[in-house]
Amino acid sequence: MILEFFIIKDRIARLFSLIPQNGNENVLDLGCGNAPYYHMHIKGKLVCFDVIKTKKVDIVGDAGYLPFKANFFDKVVSVNSFYYFKNPFNVIGDVSRILKKNGKLILVVPFFYPIHDIPVDKYRFTEYGLRNILEKKFKIEKLQAIGGIFTLPSVICHSAMKGVPHWLPERMRKLSKIAAYALFPLYVLSQFLSIFDFIDKTKRVPTYYFVIASKK
Repeated sequence: MILEFFIIKDRIARLFSLIPQNGNENVLDLGCGNAPYYHMHIKGKLVCFDVIKTKKVDIVGDAGYLPFKANFFDKVVSVNSFYYFKNPFNVIGDVSRILKKNGKLILVVPFFYPIHDIPVDKYRFTEYGLRNILEKKFKIEKLQAIGGIFTLPSVICHSAMKGVPHWLPERMRKLSKIAAYALFPLYVLSQFLSIFDFIDKTKRVPTYYFVIASKK
């Protein structure tokens, strides 16, 4: 969708741009999807892995059974996919296996966002849950909340636009696009409230978490 969370995406992109990289690194994108906007900030030999074939995907498979040699990758990136995995706890162990010593795991995961893509949307991790699942295999270098109380209106508008077809009776679902377009201006305007997230010091309702962790 045009302008989808443009302020939040810009924050994520800027965090990616600060990660030291070089063109000789082997990088795995674990759950790349169809439109990985963050790829422009990744250097190196990129391998794209997902459960569904898209134009970006190099290898189709299950994240619980990664078909790669041990100590092969310099970095593993997983953006908005980790919460879909059947057993993310096991995935962390396998990611550790395929990373080189001191290799980096970069995670972006949602926290405050409605359930979607039923039934594959399975998990939401707090900061403390992320620390718990990473602590045995990784050293956390950065764990940052992205978004806050002022981003919630845009999240709710976005969810409402996507949810209209599910709320309306079947005979009225042709009207869902009209309803979604009617909400679109409000959705765009509400995103500018995200500028004020710096005021929210509680960090209790982040939209996403951004994590950089190195293999022990």
